[in-house]
Order: sequence, then structure tokens, then C-alpha cells
Amino acid sequence: MQKLLAIEWMKIKHYRTFWILLGLFVLAVLGINYISYSINSSVNEVTGAVGLGTGNPFAFPNIWLTVPWMCSWVLYFPGFIMIFLITNEYTFKTHRQNIIDGLSRREFVTTKLAVALLLAAVSALFVLITTFLFGIAGGSSLDFSKFYYMGYFFVTAWVYILLALLLAFLLRKAALAVGLFFIYGLILDNIISGLLRKAFEGKPYGNYALPLEVADSLLPFPFFKDQIAMVLRSPNALVCLGISLAWVVFYHYFTVRKFENEDL
Repeated sequence: MQKLLAIEWMKIKHYRTFWILLGLFVLAVLGINYISYSINSSVNEVTGAVGLGTGNPFAFPNIWLTVPWMCSWVLYFPGFIMIFLITNEYTFKTHRQNIIDGLSRREFVTTKLAVALLLAAVSALFVLITTFLFGIAGGSSLDFSKFYYMGYFFVTAWVYILLALLLAFLLRKAALAVGLFFIYGLILDNIISGLLRKAFEGKPYGNYALPLEVADSLLPFPFFKDQIAMVLRSPNALVCLGISLAWVVFYHYFTVRKFENEDL
């Protein structure tokens, strides 16, 4: 696997689009959290309240949820990276060349899945660093009691990136895969899950049915939590985690089976 990843790195290291999208992800993570941090500070100064009705969201331990939740909105960037890495193989026929050169189909697709895992880990690592920066800047003392939200963010990122990978393998065209990934994640997933919640009279079954919705449910809205809990029935985090990991297994199985049996 190390040799396969080294080959993959040779494809990536000079790929400008990869570095641009990764840079945009970094800027988006810093920017969206800085804006939220500034707004929260301004509200505190004006109202004298602490943290939009939920304790200071940018102080430990609450920040372990706040920053990952904010960053979950920009997980489309790692997804786009994955899409371009896959569709380029089809565009330039390098997937065929790799097979001709002796790489098995399973080795090829497994390498892509490993890249998805590493991309999710890199995304989570940067979010971890960002969380420390904002938490320390806020002057609060370290508290790891809600650190598990970092693990939830990693799983959420993994689900997003694997969905993007699957769409890329299915559609083979970057524009189609990017468009469907963005529209489904931002619009269709929320609409369908909302209709399901309405059909089940507010019960959180809609959160469990769809891949991105169940992954997003691992990171609940960090502001006004007490007020929201009185109106909405929050989905069970452990159930969401189990279903998210089940989707990860499904993505792996279906992607490998498809690539092994498709016409190259």
C-alpha cells in the first residue's frame, strides 16, 4: 500500500487544482470560524450574555463542537478534490494505463479509497489545529470533555468524501459529479430529510435515512442548544455514528465491486 500511495502522490504533488482546492478549504475553515468568533464576541459585548444562549461556544469544552460544526459546511472542498482526482483518471485514461502496467483493479480502487481516508484525516487534523487556535485565543483553559466531537467530524468528513468518490466513479465527468454532489448535499438531502421528519411527526427518523444528513447529525447546532432541544427531538448520536459507519462500509463495497466489474 505504501508503494501505491507513493504512485498516487506523484500524480497529486504537481496537480495545481488539488493545491488550490486544499488552500480554499484552509481559508474557508479559518474564515468561517473567524467571522463566527467575531459575531459571538460582538453579541457578548452588546448584550452582556455569554455565548448566544449556550455558554461561550468558543471556549473549551464547547469549542470542540463549535469549530467542527462550522467546518462541516465547507466539506465540499475535500469532496471536490476527490472528484477531480478520480475523474482525471478517466479523462486522461490513466486508469487503463495503470491496469496495463500491472496494477490490479482492486489495487487501483483500494488506493483511491485510502486517499479518501487520508484526505478525511488531513481535514480533521486541520480542524483540530484551528480549534486549538481559537480556544487558546479566547483565553479559556483546556478541557477535553467534549473532544469526541473531533472524532465525529472525522467520520462526517469521511462520509462526504466517500460520497464524492462514488459519484466520480459512477459519472466519470467532473462537472456532472461536482454539480450533483453540491446540489444533493446542500439542497436535496435537506429537503428529503425534512419531508421524512414531517411525515414522522417531528421524530428524527429523517436524520437516519440519508448519508449526509445522518453524518451531519453527529455535529448538532452549537448555538441555542437548550431552546432547540425544547422544539426538536435530537437524533441519538451513537445511532448516527453506527449508521454513518455503515454508509462507509457500503461506499467501500459498492465502489470496489463497480470498478472490478465495469468496462474500462
